[in-house]
Amino acid sequence: MSISATTSNTNAVCVDGAPTRRPGKIVQSIEALWADTNGIILPYVTVMLVVIIGVSVLALDGARFMYLQTQLQNGADALAFAAAAELDRMPTAIERASNAISKFGGGANSNVRVAEIKFLSSLPARDSDPILPTHLTSDPTRAGFVEVTVAPITMPTILPASIFGGSNALTAGAKAVAGFDQVVCNFTPIYICNPFETPGMSYAEATQALVNASNDPAGQHKLIRLAGTQTMIRNFGPGNFGYLVPTTGSLPIEACGPPTGGGIGQAIAASRPTTCLKLSGVDIQPANDKIAMDGLNTRFDIYLNGFQSCKDNYVADVNVRKGYVTVGNVNWCNAKPSGRNWPIADAIAAALPVDQNMILINADNGAQQLDPTVALGNGTWNCADYWSVAHSTGPGEDLPPEGCIATATISRFSVYQYEMNYITDRSPGAEIGDPQCNPLGIKYRRVLNTAIINCGSSPEVISNNARDVPVAGFGKFFLTVPAASGASLYAEFLGLIKPTDNLNHDKVQLYR
Repeated sequence: MSISATTSNTNAVCVDGAPTRRPGKIVQSIEALWADTNGIILPYVTVMLVVIIGVSVLALDGARFMYLQTQLQNGADALAFAAAAELDRMPTAIERASNAISKFGGGANSNVRVAEIKFLSSLPARDSDPILPTHLTSDPTRAGFVEVTVAPITMPTILPASIFGGSNALTAGAKAVAGFDQVVCNFTPIYICNPFETPGMSYAEATQALVNASNDPAGQHKLIRLAGTQTMIRNFGPGNFGYLVPTTGSLPIEACGPPTGGGIGQAIAASRPTTCLKLSGVDIQPANDKIAMDGLNTRFDIYLNGFQSCKDNYVADVNVRKGYVTVGNVNWCNAKPSGRNWPIADAIAAALPVDQNMILINADNGAQQLDPTVALGNGTWNCADYWSVAHSTGPGEDLPPEGCIATATISRFSVYQYEMNYITDRSPGAEIGDPQCNPLGIKYRRVLNTAIINCGSSPEVISNNARDVPVAGFGKFFLTVPAASGASLYAEFLGLIKPTDNLNHDKVQLYR
């Protein structure tokens, strides 16, 4: 009898003499595998890695797009700024603005290229409102704003968005709107109708005539009659002047001077009134011409009608020679014009003469008298007669400036400057150049800074209550004589205010 041996492996049986593994072992292996946590995060990492890479690429594409958009917007802003800086309402403004854009954004190798340029005369009331055709202009004298649109740029994306039905490219674009305004401060709140505008001129033609006169030395010799507009209702013409509401600041109502007039007289008399005006538009206000003239006359050492006690507040020019005399050569605060035909020179004292086309000849006796109807002179005036009377005695008696002849080739302003070297020369009536009523003087007080308006062609009808009237330019005028005995003022045009003048502040800013 044989005895079979047993083993410790209870899960094994012999089948036909060969051992086999029981099903329990398989179950145990499966359970062990299921319970094994080593490497369980790998599937999650695999899935999340795809998401993380996708989000990272998306963020990279977003950053690239934002950078591109920012660069395009910066380029549009810079081009709009460059163009707007040229929009000074002069006839060549649009041409200069376009050239500025071409210089910086029109080259073949430029990173930012211009797609469209629009010039605007105004903007919508709200930034959210669209720019309409009514805002557009091709008139350089009305263009105050420019809209620059740059060419869009397409950027290929790193993320293959087409897999999800999207686009594999992003397009960025930009536009900017900038504007220009000229602001002048410490400025006399007064305007003068463009002396060089003639009937029938367009606004642009009138502005061009003003620019031509500013650049023409011969044109600056022409005398201009300045006539007040207090009693006028319409039909304001060359040489008419009126008064402005300050854009910022206020009229010095409480300052020493006439108690009436709302401070206009004091502002006109002041050396540096605390008022500012802007080129884009001014508001006109009515005022008293007589008080305004009295304010201007303080520049000639004449203090009347409320200014008598204000000599220290409103000093005169250092050269106030004006063809005046006084009884017994004393009390020059009461001096009067010399002769019945002043400012035409006589044998006692001489003011700077008017132009020859402003003089009428009496047919009966050949005497000269002033023609008060001529607004713009022809530039021909008798300097020799003036010098012989005004400087009849003194160091400069025989030393007139070059060009001071019977048909002068020198401006009155140049004579005024030259004769400061001979300020003590006397006329037969004992007038000298120094102010004598108020001895303290300031050089160039007889230079008047004013706004210049194209009264004949202005898009806003000119009246003493007109609002938002565009200014053709800001100019300087030299007062040749004071207003006396109801007569008008006379002045020479010295030219337009330049960007380098200390009164001027060019304002360029982005609006959109």
